[in-house]
Amino acid sequence: MAEFYEMPSISPTMEVGTLVEWRIAEGEAFESSAVVAEVGTDKANMEAEIFDPGVMIKHLISEDDEVPPGFPIAIWGASADEDISALLTQFETQRSALGQSGASSGELTMAAEHDAPAVVPAADSAPAASRPPAVSGKVERSWEGRSTHQLFMEPPGDIRFGAATAGRVAASPLARKVATDLGVDLKRVNGTGPGGRITRADVEDAPRGNTTAAAAQEDRTVKNSPMRKTIAKRLLESHQDIPTFFLTATFDMQGFVDLRTDLKAKLPDVRVSYNDILVKAVARSLTEHPGVNASWGAKAIVHHGRVDIGIAVAVKDGLITPVVRNADQKGLAAISGEIRELAGRAREQKLTPEEYTGGTFTISNLGMMEIEHFTAIINPPESAILAVGSIEQIPVVVDGDFDVGWRMTLTMTCDHRVIDGAVGAAFLQTLRRYVESPWLMLT
Repeated sequence: MAEFYEMPSISPTMEVGTLVEWRIAEGEAFESSAVVAEVGTDKANMEAEIFDPGVMIKHLISEDDEVPPGFPIAIWGASADEDISALLTQFETQRSALGQSGASSGELTMAAEHDAPAVVPAADSAPAASRPPAVSGKVERSWEGRSTHQLFMEPPGDIRFGAATAGRVAASPLARKVATDLGVDLKRVNGTGPGGRITRADVEDAPRGNTTAAAAQEDRTVKNSPMRKTIAKRLLESHQDIPTFFLTATFDMQGFVDLRTDLKAKLPDVRVSYNDILVKAVARSLTEHPGVNASWGAKAIVHHGRVDIGIAVAVKDGLITPVVRNADQKGLAAISGEIRELAGRAREQKLTPEEYTGGTFTISNLGMMEIEHFTAIINPPESAILAVGSIEQIPVVVDGDFDVGWRMTLTMTCDHRVIDGAVGAAFLQTLRRYVESPWLMLT
């Protein structure tokens, strides 16, 4: 019997999922545990599986659409010719109810009507009575007992085919990006997609006359990705809910420079960065200061027995913190290799939730971008984050004489509910000892 396949909840912080790519076409049979689609979450792109064998009867949404977990995205069953009219009616009713109640989302488009011809007519030929009213705002509703969170929907025009409303050009997000990069005015492009929707190929084939200068003077609206929305929500909560204070210190980095130079000379095949050495130093310091390697709870403060350090990594739509587990128990080569591997997959949006959640302390390093000093916002439920600036050669005073030395400034943001000033300062004193005399980490 045919049934819905719903958007899976594949991230602990996922409120909406983006359909990146269908992996099973309409009418295609599949085995158990087959990958139905690639889904973009607030942190990474993940593969969505189906656990029973069957046939993909119909796609209900299109690539680039955003829907919340639990929302139907396809219909599948035992045979491609099953009657799905009741399910389609249910889908339309539920979607219309959401729209009329003020839900909003990205462009939610149904892939095609079950009775539509092979060639979809242009949007302008659709009767006005078949078009749902434009909606805006947000609503909290349920879909078959599951929370839809907040379904964000732009005024949809002809929802079936993603056609344009008055004053708005129907184009896929990728087509819009390519148009911006190439300086193509979408209003001058004829779309060949369903209902006249503009595709990437349409943009690339379009003439690029003297539209660049005019386009450059116009405002550019960039749709918030699920990751950007999650970052905004979590950092606002952190800023509002956590009473923070800052501790800033400047370290003598000559020992770090000497150690890395020695490692490069003696172990040319081992790539170790200053940040890798710092992670090791922080891990050792945390084992001596469990009051910093801690989290706030309403009834108790948890001092973590493990040292799992999150490394802030810039990605396309924002920031993610892959976690180096048990960093205090690993050598420099292991830490270096793990950070490179995690950071690479983070930029490809291929991390699993287990690889970017559950950290006990975070390091955010902007030194490689020539930032001398900054402060960072705590990533809850952690109680501290270390903001690391660049290593620079500056004039210094040593034993009353001027000299040139390597220095680095860092600032630790502390949750005052967990860490008092003296506790945080003692941690930085220990970290200074390991940074300025890194050979102590070998004992």
